[in-house]
Amino acid sequence: MRKFILSSIILALITCHMGFTWSLPRIEVPQASVVYDVNGEAIKGLGEQNRINIELSEMPDYFIKAIIAVEDKNFYQHHGIDMAGIFRAIYVNIRERKIVEGGSTITQQTAKNLFLSNERTFLRKFKELFYALELERQYSKDEILTMYCNTIYFGQGAYGIEVAARTFFGKSARDLSLAESALLAGIPRWPSNYDPYINPEAAKKRQLVVLQRMQEEGYIDQESKARAAEEKLQYEKTTYIKGEAPYFIALVKDYLSKKYGEQMIYQGGLKVYTSLDLYMQRAANQALQSGLEAYDPNLQAALVAVDSGNGGIRALIGGRDYASSTFNRVFSKRQPGSTFKPFMYSLALYSGFTAADKIMCEEVEYELPNGDIYRPTDYGKEPYHWREFTLKEAVMKSDNVVAVRVNSILGPTAAASYAEKFGFSNIQPVLSLPLGASEVRPIDMALAYAVFANRGLYSNANYILKVTDRNGKVLEENRPQQRRVIGEDNAYIITNILEGVLEAGGTGAHLRNVFGDRIAAGKTGTTDEFKDAWFVGFTPRISCAVWVGYDKNRDVNISGGVIAGPIWANFIEGASRRLAEGDFYRPDNIRLLNICLDSGLVASESCPRQVEMAFVEGSEPEDICYEHREENEGSLDDGIFPWWQSWSP
Repeated sequence: MRKFILSSIILALITCHMGFTWSLPRIEVPQASVVYDVNGEAIKGLGEQNRINIELSEMPDYFIKAIIAVEDKNFYQHHGIDMAGIFRAIYVNIRERKIVEGGSTITQQTAKNLFLSNERTFLRKFKELFYALELERQYSKDEILTMYCNTIYFGQGAYGIEVAARTFFGKSARDLSLAESALLAGIPRWPSNYDPYINPEAAKKRQLVVLQRMQEEGYIDQESKARAAEEKLQYEKTTYIKGEAPYFIALVKDYLSKKYGEQMIYQGGLKVYTSLDLYMQRAANQALQSGLEAYDPNLQAALVAVDSGNGGIRALIGGRDYASSTFNRVFSKRQPGSTFKPFMYSLALYSGFTAADKIMCEEVEYELPNGDIYRPTDYGKEPYHWREFTLKEAVMKSDNVVAVRVNSILGPTAAASYAEKFGFSNIQPVLSLPLGASEVRPIDMALAYAVFANRGLYSNANYILKVTDRNGKVLEENRPQQRRVIGEDNAYIITNILEGVLEAGGTGAHLRNVFGDRIAAGKTGTTDEFKDAWFVGFTPRISCAVWVGYDKNRDVNISGGVIAGPIWANFIEGASRRLAEGDFYRPDNIRLLNICLDSGLVASESCPRQVEMAFVEGSEPEDICYEHREENEGSLDDGIFPWWQSWSP
């Protein structure tokens, strides 16, 4: 009698449901939005859960059969509700006077995962039945099974089979073995109890239950079951689950939330195509991790790389560990040290200077507007070199006194205004401007240096390329925005100067041991009292800024070339492996000449210190240096002298 009454109630509910919903529009199954990198590889779902949706064809057949055998063996026979299972569950729940057994089919569980909470009430159960019937009416069995496998919870923060496979076995779902599939299929019934990391014995017992059910249903034979039961499982978490680009994902999520709302992110199924390159991001992660592993755990860092040609963010790390600090230092202002010098020297070229012009490094003082006396000094034990530098060597050696003297000649106001053309704001017109007096962001430094690689064109930062809805309709599509900042010849000459930093005699020459003969240019930077360490540089394809320091302005006590430089070099080496080799564009009006660093004239064979320099045609030195000819006549050595042997005041 009891069964008859319960059966009648359920049939009445079904009838009512069909009567009220038959003409309703197709329900939209909530889908987490997905972010893709520039090559179409999924980075991470943007839902509230850690979930990556995959197709049924991407799931191993073993797992599909295991989940059906252990959760709902009649899945392909019923219409969403298993009457025998419901009667059994109702009887037990009435007897216990509380919800203790569900009797839910895979369709019901899918309905609960998609539309309902986990509250254990009769009202929620009735809602589950309605949604289950609606799912069966509008979707095929395979579609429902796909939804289920992508939404079930496996513990360890993993939702769906793809994330579960990566969480417990460090691999994609398609690569799971029978033994691994059976273990995962057993977890959803009680995730906390069957977690193999926490309770491996319970997980193993549950796996054996799943294998037994699979054999009983005829999915596997005795021999396969025995081999799977004996297989030793290796548990491993892939770094993918933590997120290979958490700071970048947070940036994307914030943008989407403001423009489309959080509900659209979590349930709208947006497809977000970005500029990030996961291959480069992995290279950045490795470079930062290896570069800082021997240092204080509280020491922070930021790395951002952009496409030199269009400003697209290719890699981004906003801190050492996103789990402990979500603050994105890529957008935090810090003093850049000598990495700011190229912008002032670009103005010097525009104003008529050449790379071969010479400026004396000696003690000099300036009276400031407030009456104070400013005396610039050089890095190192000796505050002055007491000799002349060509502008190129001054940059290669990072001479501070020469930079300040050139800035004084140009005028700090003019230099500050000129620097802001490169995308900076609030640059202070002070004499120490080229030494990094004004605070800037790593992202702005990467974009500004890209101007030199990109023929003088500035590109706005961009990271969202296209957004579509779940049906493929384009909601927005963004193109690079560029403007000319400097001429092509100016850009090339600065690039040539910065290439010298990475050559013999430059402050970054040691980095060649990391990335070999790859074409690159860059600049070291260290602020007063060693509070900030920088390296900013570029190749024809990538511009990258690396900052290392403490959040609370503690002294790093290490120069930029020593700690930030190797991180930059390792990133460039790794990120460039898949990129075609190329050179910087050289305008037709540029001439390359070997210049004697002592005289600033065209070098002869006798000049011991010479370097290639770039000039706008007509501005190059016309005279040849004969200063060292007599000194080297009759010499038995190789003709290479330290500067102090060949220099005279």
